[in-house]
Amino acid sequence: MSNPFVPPPDRPSVNGPSRLPREARITAALINLADTLVDDFDPAEFFYRVAEHCMELLDIGDAGVMLAAPSGPLRLVAASSERVRLVELFELDASEGPCHSAFHQSAPIDHIIGAALSPRWPRFSARAHRSGYTSVHATPIRLRTETIGVLNLFQRTPGPLQQADRDLARALADATAISLLQQTTLDQHRTVRAQLQSALNSRTAIEQAKGFLCARHAVDPDTAFHRLRAHARHHHLLLVDLARDIVNGNFVLPPPPEAGTAPAKP
Repeated sequence: MSNPFVPPPDRPSVNGPSRLPREARITAALINLADTLVDDFDPAEFFYRVAEHCMELLDIGDAGVMLAAPSGPLRLVAASSERVRLVELFELDASEGPCHSAFHQSAPIDHIIGAALSPRWPRFSARAHRSGYTSVHATPIRLRTETIGVLNLFQRTPGPLQQADRDLARALADATAISLLQQTTLDQHRTVRAQLQSALNSRTAIEQAKGFLCARHAVDPDTAFHRLRAHARHHHLLLVDLARDIVNGNFVLPPPPEAGTAPAKP
């Protein structure tokens, strides 16, 4: 198998002449796709970048990116042209075609499109042929063992996608998956961090309320906390909300009953 990171020398491409060696363009694309650890990450823009990198690096006529949410259907999230967008939407609506099969089989699919009616995916093939495509290579986007989408590579010139391009398409799909995993992990980290900060802020308010009760009612910190917690639970209040109300003077917790005196019923 060819190594996509050390591809053969540049060859003429339907996308125009290259300004940089292919190795440099591959490196730049992978670095660009990995740059998702930013506060203003835009998923829509990210998937259009994936499609653009496919167009820049591979000898293809058009590219599309499909993605599926957990337990959800495939959806088109980016396309390099309106022409391929309409073909991709037709494929999704018809529930047939190489991209659809690559997703459900979790395996790359190659399909040659000719003037004769294809027995495999007749409706899709006829629609793609009318749009000027001669073949499709669909490679799954996988997160570990889960397939989350598909890169769809359409050609307008005869012949299958070359092996070096097939390998590079797989590398781009893997880079896309890793970047999405990275962003998901970051989002989870931010959620955990926010929850931790909330817990720390809550703890500060509770400690302040304990100190307030200790000073006001001349009780020890354990007694103050148990009374604070008991009142919150009995009245179905959030502990931190009760603590803040006490500190802010919005609520006065009744003093503890004197020794030997039965507590008043709430």
